[in-house]
Amino acid sequence: MLISRNLCKLSYRNIRKTVSINLILFMFLFLIFSSNSRALTPQSLYLNRVGFLNIEVGYDVHIVDDYAYVTNNDGLMIIDIQNPHNPQKAGEILCGGSLGFEVDNNIAYIASVTSGFIISNISNPTNPQLLGQNSAAGALRIAVSGLHAYVTYIGGGFKIFNISDLMNPAFLGEYSDTRSDAIEIKENFAYFANAEVGLKVVNVSNPSSPQLVATVSQTGGANDIHITNDTLFLACWGAGIRVIDISDPTSPQLLDFYDDNDGGEELGLIEKDSFLYVADNYGVELFNVSDPTSIVEIAERTSDVSAAHDIDVDEDYIYVALGGGLLILEVSTTPESGDSEFFFYLIIILTVFVAIAVISSVVYFKILKPRKVKKEEI
Repeated sequence: MLISRNLCKLSYRNIRKTVSINLILFMFLFLIFSSNSRALTPQSLYLNRVGFLNIEVGYDVHIVDDYAYVTNNDGLMIIDIQNPHNPQKAGEILCGGSLGFEVDNNIAYIASVTSGFIISNISNPTNPQLLGQNSAAGALRIAVSGLHAYVTYIGGGFKIFNISDLMNPAFLGEYSDTRSDAIEIKENFAYFANAEVGLKVVNVSNPSSPQLVATVSQTGGANDIHITNDTLFLACWGAGIRVIDISDPTSPQLLDFYDDNDGGEELGLIEKDSFLYVADNYGVELFNVSDPTSIVEIAERTSDVSAAHDIDVDEDYIYVALGGGLLILEVSTTPESGDSEFFFYLIIILTVFVAIAVISSVVYFKILKPRKVKKEEI
């Protein structure tokens, strides 16, 4: 009887130990799952794929009403996005390899490496019409403000054109520099990105004689610019993001920064409703920038996002110009049905849970309950 009781105690201890080990394993896997999958965090966001259109490559993208305008090696592609799950090309402006452009009041202003500065009427997106052109080749990026267009060139710096006559853009003046990347205009100042040096502020109140007023430190790699009120968001190639206060254009102040340590190359960005959307070549990132002095990354997508060059958003979707064409994403609180990582960890959790349930049942029905009945009989 003593041996039987000892064996029973030993078996019970072993089973308790087994259950304890499984519980520990369950908690360990739960922690792994929590750290590797955002599904267990209600606040987590996913950037889910909605649609895609192959136009070989996309460099710059802007959304206007029901159309996405995307530059590529042939010019400017006009894409109908009324059905974001099935975008369709509606028209095109064939002007050779093009990078930057602006759309304003049914007019497209295009910087074409091949054809120069192009102005086109896009009131009928299926049949755009050329209006005017300055054929100096090497145009890279463009910003339009009022009656002036500011066009950057491969040779460095930017030129200023009067566009009051859309059929005959008139050269006014230029700012020379060693390199040209992005450009944006606010009031009488041009915010000009030279990736080798950083962000420069140029006074353009006199278009015939632009004057440098400031160079912002810690902005090397400057590649794309977005301005919201007095806050400038700067994408720095291979160096992350800079948030800059430009309330005093002559003395810009760095508010916060995000250094990319995952090999990304921030190439394009846009801010909307306190969220910053970033195309970083190797993926798409989403930041909460409600406090510009402390920006926080809240979502990221790297799967099937290759060579992301630029990004734009509307009320519902995110549009990414990348290698291959135009990718359309949406922000969601749940992962895609094809999120293999999520389901992999979910299967692990469910498997461990079932294993623990089975072991617990065996312990109760094969050991604990019989012992209880036996005691009651005695």
